[in-house]
Amino acid sequence: NDGVYMVSLVAACGLLLQPTARRPSPLRRFLSPVLEAPAPLASLLDLADEYDAFLLDQFGVIHDGKTAYEGAVDAVCELQRRGKKIVIISNSSRRKSDTLARLRSMGFGPCEGDGASDVPPISVVTSGDLVWEGLSAAAAAPFADLGLRCTVFGNGEDDEEYVRTCGRVAVPVAEADFVLARGLFTILGTGPDLLRQPFSPYSADAEEEALRAALAARPGGLPLVVANPDTVRPDGKDSPMPGLLAARYEAMGATDIRPVGKPHPLIYEACRAQLAIAGIDAAGARVAAVGDSLHHDVLGASQNGVDSVFICGGVHYRELEVPQAAAVPPAADKLAALLATFASEHGGCTPTHALAGFRL
Repeated sequence: NDGVYMVSLVAACGLLLQPTARRPSPLRRFLSPVLEAPAPLASLLDLADEYDAFLLDQFGVIHDGKTAYEGAVDAVCELQRRGKKIVIISNSSRRKSDTLARLRSMGFGPCEGDGASDVPPISVVTSGDLVWEGLSAAAAAPFADLGLRCTVFGNGEDDEEYVRTCGRVAVPVAEADFVLARGLFTILGTGPDLLRQPFSPYSADAEEEALRAALAARPGGLPLVVANPDTVRPDGKDSPMPGLLAARYEAMGATDIRPVGKPHPLIYEACRAQLAIAGIDAAGARVAAVGDSLHHDVLGASQNGVDSVFICGGVHYRELEVPQAAAVPPAADKLAALLATFASEHGGCTPTHALAGFRL
């Protein structure tokens, strides 16, 4: 059967299953406004050979940050065995070397830099790496007009090295040219002078004080560079995320907010560059982005011209009432309701495919 059953929302008629032919076109600038929910496919193999390359989210899709999900290593290896190029596309605020080390430790590979291989190596693009490179070069938007001094909302681990090696210096917000949001665990740039910039622990009160000072520094506020636009942790825990800080700053009246990462264009441009290095012309190739966030992975794919594969057991697991990372198919009505609500709020955007989990 060349079709795949799609769940359509039909007024007053309930849920109907009807076969819909899969389209060969790899690029879709915006998805149809028809509210359709793809039924969870049994296996990644059902769609593997429809595409030449996969832009693959990491947290919540193939691992939890420490341990690979069941079947994920085998799934990635099988795609590589079939000659598919895999580019990890991640809203991690860290350099890509951190992701590569993490992937290797979990058994994924071969990865870029591992030497000659019979299969396409895994490449990595992270929002944190793009921000670091952009600040280092200071040659193009959204980085070219930023100054050297910044206040950093950080992860509390590598912020000082990150800022120093990209040629910037952490300062109190009253002296800053811009604000950099990498995490919400510490604030770097609270010391009395350039020689003393200790970490301060993050708190909601400290954040509000810093953002209000940044807002007062100039009309529209200091620029805020967001190295991780996520608003929800992949594990669903109630932890502060940089994307939420950006929303709060905007709500205060800030007008110069510069997010880098999904669903915004720069990270997709970087992925296309990685495909080109692998000899794949993204304009003519069949490319799918795989992820568990409707707001970042699915919307980003739609707005940047690629198909999408929605993983049900990720950040939306509570809404779908399925175990996290367990590859349990959600009830059809739950999936249809979630996607219908999302589509109604985002111009009809729906994923091209849905999988219960990323496994064979």
